Parts: sequence; structure tokens; C-alpha cells
Amino acid sequence: MSSFFRRNTKVAPDPETLCENSGSEKTGSERSGKMPAWIGKWGIGLILPLVLLASFALLQKFLMQFRGTGEYYSCKIFPIVSFLPVKLSSLVPVSLTEIFVVTLVLSSPVLLALFIIRIRRAVKEKRGKKFFFRVGRFTAWMLFTIYALFMLLHGLNYTRRPLEESLGFGRRAYTVEELKEVYIWVVDGLNVSRLESCEDARGVISYPGGVEKFLSDMETLYEESAEDLAPIIGNAGRPKRVALSHYWSYTYIVGMYFPFFGEPNINVDVEMSEILFNAAHEMSHMHGFAVENDANLAAMLICINSDCPELRYTGFCEALDLIFVELMYAFNTDTKGFEEFVVRHPIVDGYFRDDDARSAYWEKIDPPQIVSDASEAANDTFLKANQQEEGVQSYNMPRSNIADYYFTHVKGK
Repeated sequence: MSSFFRRNTKVAPDPETLCENSGSEKTGSERSGKMPAWIGKWGIGLILPLVLLASFALLQKFLMQFRGTGEYYSCKIFPIVSFLPVKLSSLVPVSLTEIFVVTLVLSSPVLLALFIIRIRRAVKEKRGKKFFFRVGRFTAWMLFTIYALFMLLHGLNYTRRPLEESLGFGRRAYTVEELKEVYIWVVDGLNVSRLESCEDARGVISYPGGVEKFLSDMETLYEESAEDLAPIIGNAGRPKRVALSHYWSYTYIVGMYFPFFGEPNINVDVEMSEILFNAAHEMSHMHGFAVENDANLAAMLICINSDCPELRYTGFCEALDLIFVELMYAFNTDTKGFEEFVVRHPIVDGYFRDDDARSAYWEKIDPPQIVSDASEAANDTFLKANQQEEGVQSYNMPRSNIADYYFTHVKGK
């Protein structure tokens, strides 16, 4: 029988002894010198991640006042931090960003339903307080992790010096005669590169081998062009086509850089003249230019400096928009003189065919106003949250940028 019953051999404590010693008993944390349990539970569980998250936000705001430090991070540290995401994503031929977003959207209803079931079960079993604390702790640490990665992989790049400053731009005003010289250079470059470019059956600019060939070539084309542009440095990576590009167009999204994967995503449903420049723009984000007008300037210079005629043409198209307006303002009230000068330097017909093709595409899309407004509002809010006070207006480059480039890096050589 002894094998079925274990006898309790402990001696019961004397009640009087317990009473005498009860006043001198200390908690486990007091005896061992460890921190109180509430500090570990609330401090590390909830308060610490929120404090760390706020610290990154304050760091970004602080570095906006010390652009030299931001520039050092973007040029020296960011290429190291972003190396692995860029290289790993480049190994995959499809857009990881698109897969992630689609998977998240499709799985959200299921995840939400499971979460509601867990809540009901926890409340029924009278452990709702413990359940919500765990959810809050997980959420706090998850938000901090996501925000910290965003800052390291993109957010801190908003604090670097403007690219035009690094290139020595914006140091003087230009006379009408100087701007005329720049205009002639831009028009000549545009005309020559357009005549050398590939066309499709409509007479609209194309790329030898099509979109897929361009995306596979773009990594090399970007890096070769960047060799002569010292401030544009970073990791080489491949831009990705978006399978749902047509639906992107209804939100006016033509490209997106996803920093967590170090991945430039390109809307391939638009005309090739847009795809060419959009790819250069998103790849400029990958090279550490978070501010939109910096990414536009970097893309324009990459294109103009490229040996690829199609890229060079799109770069000169951007330059033409800038110098045309700058020259018009320089002529001031002399409208007739401006018109006569422009007429003397005609632009090739291919340029106007490309422009008509772009206009026809967007007229065909004609997204609902509420969709385009929501998309723009979301982008505007995102940019302002990253210390870009101008919001979506930060896409606009200073008009003098192309004249600055010409006199500093073309004629100035």
C-alpha cells in the first residue's frame, strides 16, 4: 500500500513562531535587491518602447537642425544599414512590397476575427485585464520596432543637406542671356537623345526589349551614371514591376520606395516616358535621398548624365520644364521676345507625341476625385510627419537647378 500513498514527513510549523516572525518577513524583491515587479511589468513592457519610439521622433527633429550630422549618416551609415535589405530583395524578381501588402489586406479580416474570438474567450474566463495588457505590450514593442527600422532605413535621410547645396547650386542669379544659353543646351540635348531613342508602333518613345529589359538594365545604368556624380552614392538594387500597376494608377501612384525591403516599386502601366524617370526617382530614394525634390534632382541628373538615350531624353524633358518657366520669368513683360526666342529653337515632333500619349493615358484612367484626394492627403500627411513642411509641394525642384547644373558641372568643367 505504501506504493500508492506518499506520507507527508514535513513537520507543521508552530503558530506562535509564525506570529513572532511575521513582522520581520520581507518580500522576495526586498531580500534579493531586485527591482519591484511593477517596474518590469509596466516600465519595460509598455513605457520603455513608447519612450524609445518618441526618442527616434525627437532625434529626427533634432538632426534637422544639424544637417552635417544627417549628411554623415546618409553617406556613411545608411549604406551599411540598408545593404542587406537591398541585396536580399534584389535576389527576388517580383515585388516583395506588393506581396506583403496584398497578403496583409487579404489576411486582415481573418486576423481581426481571430482577435475578437480571443477577446471574448479572455473576458469569459475572467482574464481580460491580463489579456489586454499582453496585447498592449506586444503592440508597443511592435510599433517601436517598425518605427525604428523606418528611421534607420529611410526617416533619418530626411535630415541630410539638400542635394543642390552639396552640388554647389543656388549661389547666384542668372541673366536672360545666360538662361538662353541653358535653354538652347537643353533643347539640343532633348532633340538629339529623342532622335536616338527607340520608338513603338505609335511613334512614342519605347525601350529596346521593353519594360522588363529596362528594369533589369536600370540597376547598371543608374550606377554607371552615378559614378560621375559624387554625392549620389549607395547600394545598387533592381527596381521592381508592380503587377497591380493599372489599379495603382487610379490613385495617381506611379512609383513607391518601400524602405523595409529597400525596394523601388514601379507602376509599369503608364507610358514608358514616365516609367524611365520614375525608376530613376525611386532608385534615388534607395540611395539615401528621402526628400522628394532631392530625389527628383538626383533622378534628373542621373538621366541627363546617362549613356542610355532613352534615359537621357527623359532627364532633358524634366530640365525643359524648369528652364522654360525660368526663362519666361526672366523675360518678364517681354512676352513677344520670349515667344520669338522659343520659336527659333524648335523641339522634335517625338516630344509632342510622347506628351500626347501621357495625356491620353491619364484621361482614360480618370480616377474618382475622392480616391485621388485621399491618396494625395495621405502622402501629404506622411511627408509633413517627416519634417517636410511643404508636404506634396516638396516634389517641386527649384527652377534654377538646371541652370546651376549647366554652369557648375557642364560649362564649368
